[in-house]
Amino acid sequence: MSVRKKYLSSLQQISCSLLRMKKLHLAEKYTGSGSILHIAEIMRNEGVRKVMIVTDDNVYENGMTFSFEEQLVTYDIEFTHFTEIYGKADLECIEKGTELFLTENCDTIMAIGGGTVIDCAKLIALKAGNPTKSMSYFLDYTSTPKRAVPLYAAPTTPGSGSEVSLVSFYTDQKGRRCPVVSSEFVPRAVALDPDFLYSLTPEMIAWCGMSILTRAIESYISTYSERFYRDTVNAPKACRMVFENLYEAWLDPDNITARMNLLKASYYSGISFRRASGGYISALANRMTELYGIHFGKACSVFLPVILEEYMPEIISDLAEIAYHCDFTDDRNTEVENAFRMIEQIRDLNMLLGLEDHFDELYEKDINTIVKRTQSDTRICGCPKIFTDAELEALLFDLAYKRKTLQN
Repeated sequence: MSVRKKYLSSLQQISCSLLRMKKLHLAEKYTGSGSILHIAEIMRNEGVRKVMIVTDDNVYENGMTFSFEEQLVTYDIEFTHFTEIYGKADLECIEKGTELFLTENCDTIMAIGGGTVIDCAKLIALKAGNPTKSMSYFLDYTSTPKRAVPLYAAPTTPGSGSEVSLVSFYTDQKGRRCPVVSSEFVPRAVALDPDFLYSLTPEMIAWCGMSILTRAIESYISTYSERFYRDTVNAPKACRMVFENLYEAWLDPDNITARMNLLKASYYSGISFRRASGGYISALANRMTELYGIHFGKACSVFLPVILEEYMPEIISDLAEIAYHCDFTDDRNTEVENAFRMIEQIRDLNMLLGLEDHFDELYEKDINTIVKRTQSDTRICGCPKIFTDAELEALLFDLAYKRKTLQN
């Protein structure tokens, strides 16, 4: 039987209590080819007059919004586009999007894109519903904003589960990725449409899959989930679907079934993540995105097995349970052996996908900054183990040393 860290700091207890109090609205889900058209139908039934479609230049220029726009025209619903999203949801993006929404007299937002696009749309919806509030107000996790303007979403990549989560990541003026937590900006309905997935490269599929796996595992092992709710359905289901479909989706771009299953897994991991918060894996991955522009999922693939090992023995039972749901356990093995078997499977999957176990971009001069920002983030997270600064520094130095060894 594993020994879980029961103690929570005062700040963690407050954060845990606030998460428990958040209203949980589960977005209506539509799946299958053309499912995005159902969102247009809902909008017609809701009496929507004008929609602001939030997307990025790549999605727009590839015509991925056209079928939805045509359906809006059929229903006599006006629309405009906001595409000024360049890899992050920052203040400029949110202010411009909010201004366009208000000046164009829109009443609804439709997000079509990856996690960053959906994060940006959620924050614009929140700001448009609370136009007198500043971003610093929303960043205070104890704030109580009014309801956001109506929002719908269609993810074009699997990974973050932002279409159903209570979190959006805002990039502040110092380049830090800061979580904004609110139950007000959860989309009313989402379309998991496989038509968006054909253009994803194998590399992007691999990164997205590891992002899903990280979200699901972190939500399951979170101390918060132990305190008031553990999602014993969605998190294990998401993990199993990643292991069953990620390699096939990476290997064969035409295997739309495998890619669609990853999109569903992302949705399930987003649900499991709603009240659990992240941990050191997500926090460290965010730092690599901030400092080096590394895709969040790529960073997760490196940190996930390393941090899980460091969390031992606090997560042995939890990890063994996930291994059981993924069909990785053996009745002849001890619980500890089954838990470590899960970590082995993650490393094996990384190898199959050609993912590295270090960062070429990581430099020793940045380690102190990474540690400080990570510790600041995790103060309010339900981490099963709290690392000292020295422990984090040693972990990061090991990854930097591994790069040097390979270069030599």
